[in-house]
Amino acid sequence: MFDINTAANIAEIAGGIAILVSLAYVGYQIRQSNRIASASALQSVLDAFSDRQLRQYLEHPEVMAILVRGHHCLEDLSRAERSIFSTCLNREVFQMRHVMQLHGHRLVEDQEYQTWLAYTAAHLKSPGGKACWDSVKSVLTASIVDCIEGYLKENPDAPSIIDIFPFEYGENAYLEAREQAKPSPG
Repeated sequence: MFDINTAANIAEIAGGIAILVSLAYVGYQIRQSNRIASASALQSVLDAFSDRQLRQYLEHPEVMAILVRGHHCLEDLSRAERSIFSTCLNREVFQMRHVMQLHGHRLVEDQEYQTWLAYTAAHLKSPGGKACWDSVKSVLTASIVDCIEGYLKENPDAPSIIDIFPFEYGENAYLEAREQAKPSPG
């Protein structure tokens, strides 16, 4: 038969096992919660990007011509167009800052982070993108500037947006956008 000490020892062991099982279950729930938060964070980034890009091009197709001309030569743009171009590039930088913060909280995987960083830097590697970046980076936070500048320094041969999307931003698109921007005679 069991004496009181044996029963107490068995109860203590059972209690310890119950605590370990509870802790393992809580750990599992936390991992599941982190996965859901990560997926949700990435989805919010992608949704914001898609919504911004689609809305911009569908509601204001003339913006694409401004971006094409601006990426090739900032001097091709009027003062108002430079403002539009700068605003579009700043939105890409702020999107990257958002991705950087999510990555810092481990809500965005490193591969996604690197992809967004390369995409953002590609905008800033074009001739017009570089000129715009050089003028606006002084008013941005050091963390995003250091992030982008570090990427640009470590990847000097990374392609520009013109190289990545030649159909949308290449030489033919540029010539067509310049032609469309010419004032009509009469």
